[in-house]
Amino acid sequence: MEKLNTRDNFAERVAAELIEQLKHGTAPFQKLWTPEMGNDLPYNHTTGNRYNGSNALALMMQPYNDPRWMTYKQAQAVGAQVRKGEKGTQLVKLTTHVERNAKDDNGKVIRDADGQPLKERVKLENPYLRPFTVFNAEQIDGLPAYDKKAVPVFADHERAEKLLAASGAEIVHLNADKACYAPKTDKIYLPTKEQFQSKGAYYATALHELGHWTGHESRLNRPLMNEFGSPAYAREELRAEISSMMMSRELGVPHDPAQHAAYVGSWVQVLEQEPAEILDASRDAAKIKDFIMAFEQNIKHEKTPELTSKEQSPAQTTEERLATAKERYLTQGATMTPRELQERRVQEHMLDKIVSGLPPEFQDHARANFYEQQVKQAANQYETAPPQSELSFER
Repeated sequence: MEKLNTRDNFAERVAAELIEQLKHGTAPFQKLWTPEMGNDLPYNHTTGNRYNGSNALALMMQPYNDPRWMTYKQAQAVGAQVRKGEKGTQLVKLTTHVERNAKDDNGKVIRDADGQPLKERVKLENPYLRPFTVFNAEQIDGLPAYDKKAVPVFADHERAEKLLAASGAEIVHLNADKACYAPKTDKIYLPTKEQFQSKGAYYATALHELGHWTGHESRLNRPLMNEFGSPAYAREELRAEISSMMMSRELGVPHDPAQHAAYVGSWVQVLEQEPAEILDASRDAAKIKDFIMAFEQNIKHEKTPELTSKEQSPAQTTEERLATAKERYLTQGATMTPRELQERRVQEHMLDKIVSGLPPEFQDHARANFYEQQVKQAANQYETAPPQSELSFER
C-alpha cells in the first residue's frame, strides 16, 4: 500500500509547495534568468548527474542557492557531514528492476568459483516509485565552496538558430505583436527579430513556441486544440513554461516569465484540483526538452568559428590550446588534495554532459575554457589561502 501511495503523497507535497510559490510569484519558472546568473539546475554532487522532471522542480523550489545535492551517505563518503537538525528533501525514483540470485533451469542457485551466488537484474512487471532523501550542499559541512562560474553558461544564439532550423518547424515572421503556434496549420508565428528587445528574447520566445509545436499528433501527440483560458489550455502552457526554463540553461537564452503571468491563476486551479498534474507536466516538459535537443544530432557545422581568448595566441589552434590547458590542469592536480580532485571530477563530468551534443570543435573550445578557468581559479585560491597549518578544517 505504501508503494502505491508514494506517487500521490509526493505529488500532493510538490503541488502544495508549488501552489504557494505561484501565488507569491516565486516558483522556479516564474523567476527571471540570464546566462550571467550561472547554471542553477540541480545535480548530484557525487555523480554529476542532473535531476530530471518533478525531482528537479521539487529541488529548485527549495530555498537554496547552491545547485549541489546528495544523500546522507554520499556526503559521508566524501568526508562531509550533514549538520544536525537539517531536514532533507524527499524525491522519488522509479524502480523498474530488482536484483536477485540467478537460478538454473532446475531452480538451483548458480554460484561462482568461490561459491558465492551470482546475481541477475530482473525487470518488474509493475514498476513502482521509491522515495529517497537528499540534502543541499548548504546543509552540509566539509564540502568545497560552490563556484557558479566553474561550469559557465554560454549565450549561444547561433546554436539556438541552428536548432530551430534543424527542427524543420515552419516559422512565419509577421510585423505583429504576437507569438503563437497554430496546431491547425502546424506553423509557428513570430514577430520579426527586429521587434524584440534582444536576440536572446527572440530565441526564448521561439523556443517556447517550439515547445508547443512538439505536441502535434505527428510528434509527441499532446492535446492542443484547447479553448483559451480553459484548464486544458493552462496544462499545455505549464508544460511549455517548464521546458522553456530547462532549455534556457542549455542554450544560454534568457528566461523571462513576465509574458506568461496571466496563466498563474489557471495553474493554481488545476493543481488544487489535480495535484498529480505536476508530475505529468514535469514529465512531459522533460520529453519536450529532450525531443527538441535531439535535433542537434542533425546539425552540420561547416566551419569552426573564430575563437578568441586572452590566453590564446593568434597562431594557436583549438587543439593546441586544449592540449596546453589540459596539461597545466593535470600538472596542477598532482599537488591537490583528494577532496579537491573529487570536486574537479564532478565539475568535469558536468561539463561532459553539457557539451556532449555539440560538434567536436565546439567541445574542444568549451573544454579549453574549462581547463584554463580551473587552473586560474586554483592558482588564485592558493595565492590568497592561509598556510596549511592555519586552516580550521581538514583538507
